[in-house]
Amino acid sequence: MMLSYILMAILFVLIGTLIGSMLSMLPGLHVYNVIGFFLLFYFTMGLVIDPMLMVLMLIGMLVSYAFVFTISSIYFSAPDDSTMFILMPTQRYLKERKGHEAVVLIATGALVGVMAITIFVPIFMNVLGIVWDIAMPNIHWIIGAVIAYMLLSEFPKDFGRHKNALHGLKEAWKTILAGYLTFFLAGLLGVILYSKTIIPANHAFQSLMAPLIGLFATSSIILNLISKYEIPEQNIPKSVDAQPNDITHGAVAGSLGGLFAAFIPAVTAGVGGYMASHAFAQKGDKSFLVSMGASRVVYYVGAIALFFLPTLHLRRGALAMGINLFFTPETVGQFYLVDAGIALAGIVSFFIVLYLSKFLARVIPKINPKLLNIVVLGIIIVLVYIMTSWQGLIIMSVATAIGLVPVLFNSRRSHCLAVILVPIWLNMSGIALAPYLGLW
Repeated sequence: MMLSYILMAILFVLIGTLIGSMLSMLPGLHVYNVIGFFLLFYFTMGLVIDPMLMVLMLIGMLVSYAFVFTISSIYFSAPDDSTMFILMPTQRYLKERKGHEAVVLIATGALVGVMAITIFVPIFMNVLGIVWDIAMPNIHWIIGAVIAYMLLSEFPKDFGRHKNALHGLKEAWKTILAGYLTFFLAGLLGVILYSKTIIPANHAFQSLMAPLIGLFATSSIILNLISKYEIPEQNIPKSVDAQPNDITHGAVAGSLGGLFAAFIPAVTAGVGGYMASHAFAQKGDKSFLVSMGASRVVYYVGAIALFFLPTLHLRRGALAMGINLFFTPETVGQFYLVDAGIALAGIVSFFIVLYLSKFLARVIPKINPKLLNIVVLGIIIVLVYIMTSWQGLIIMSVATAIGLVPVLFNSRRSHCLAVILVPIWLNMSGIALAPYLGLW
């Protein structure tokens, strides 16, 4: 009986990994949007599948998304909130015929991140419980410090010396003010969306889909459409020229940044990895790409590990909250089963990414990039309409306009994350802006 259950568990992990891999190829589609429908289907079917097996399938979907979405963010230029930080380095790699190399570096970081979760989380489970007990009463201060760090990180801007001092001052402040304007507008949009249900109530669990796609994906695609954008023939090397120090440095920084993001609400993998790269004084694109791959996986998958951790049962992320609707972790054995499922899904996803990247590296340069971006934009619009109706399209359009500000003025796109950070920080700080904006 035990052996048959383990085989069934392996099967469900692999099924979830394959489903997640296929869906992650669709630009702009977040796995949380799909998991919501899977949960509805599961409840409709009367919970006929063993809850633990369903959990393992959903974990397989999440792990594969954390790996495979790298493909669409690089080759289709449709990032999400956790990949926007790697967009510029990967686009530079793509133009230098090294798109596959960028994928391998990010996937390597992701694989190391999975290893870090499956090995170190069980070892330090008691320590993580103590850390959470210390951090919990001060979450609003921590989020506030993250916001302050993001705003201050716009300084300094080095535009060189100008003969005209006023012109130099204008250029220096133009991007800084554009960044602050982006933060203000994205934060205001977040406050409105968190305070008032705009999309249909039966799609409320997709409330963040439209704004996040607009802020990160469609704004990048529109930039590709209005600019001269070509994808050259890609080289597919047999090995990647990366030093062990690049892998180690990037993996450690990314894993710690992802763990911080998994712990603290509203902080995403991009912000966590970006802060960690500063803390570890990262230099070079290779180390940075590895760190962002590790940060992304630890952020998404670490949240599930923390939920099943016997000393925490911390609900972070949409998947943990969704699972909690029909399943409550009770034993250490369940945690280790989930830990093994994460490891299996991570290894399989790593090889899926490598093979998909090799295929796309050969195919993508033969496709008209303008046509490719138009098709991707069309897919995104259809997905948003199906999942959030016409109201979602309006929200996406507003978010796209906000997302274009940092792109056009060369400021940090991280300020777009104010759409999540600001409303959650205000809520945890006990500050209510909605009544003053006429939202209540």
